[in-house]
Amino acid sequence: MKPALGYNWIEPLTSWDDIPNGELLRDLENDLLRPNLKYCFGQHLLKVGSLSSEIDCTDSLIPHQINLTPTLNKEGNAGITAEFDELPLGENTIDAVLINHVLEFSADPHQVLREAHRVLLPNGNLMLSVFNPISLLLLSRLWPIRSNKHFWRGRWFTIGRIKDWLNLLGFEVVEESYCCYSTMLTKKSNLHTGKTARVLASTLPKLGSACIITAKKREWPLTPIRPRFRYKTVFHPAVRSAPASRTSVK
Repeated sequence: MKPALGYNWIEPLTSWDDIPNGELLRDLENDLLRPNLKYCFGQHLLKVGSLSSEIDCTDSLIPHQINLTPTLNKEGNAGITAEFDELPLGENTIDAVLINHVLEFSADPHQVLREAHRVLLPNGNLMLSVFNPISLLLLSRLWPIRSNKHFWRGRWFTIGRIKDWLNLLGFEVVEESYCCYSTMLTKKSNLHTGKTARVLASTLPKLGSACIITAKKREWPLTPIRPRFRYKTVFHPAVRSAPASRTSVK
């Protein structure tokens, strides 16, 4: 297993157009995220990455939504410009965090998740979108002629490995949903109504090319361990009372 920490900088995706059939994939992920956004409450929603900033979050009840990108994007809707692994936000200040396809193009995906855990409030929601390497995308890597070469430079981690990272940080994975049962090199219609896509979705649902992981930040209070035996304590003062004087005053 290759280490997650990489020493080569990978340029993050700046638009859904960088992904084959990216606009259609965005609509599929948006449909999966919409029910989860309805159950996110609080005051602040952080959308990490240029792809996350294009997700429609109007169904969320959180009024203040912040777009964070490493550089100014084409749409000009970036509220904060910063690195993904060094978020300029205080601890326990964000109610929900949305991250779309950032881990695959990050040199240190562990640190990205650590920063998301740091800024989230207890019981805050993390919605994470990643590509699934154990899917038809494996066939796409073997295809000799591929467009969007920058997209294929990303590092894809298995869903089980990402869930282990979340558990170690203290997240509780509450849901995982899959979509896009395609090699992403076929026609757009096959992503929605293709016969192969329908069969895979019903029989092998975990073979989707993209996965949405929803997790909650859990912080359990420490419970002191009570001693098994109770010892009877005796009070021993350091200074004892002096005896009363019997001398009489003349």
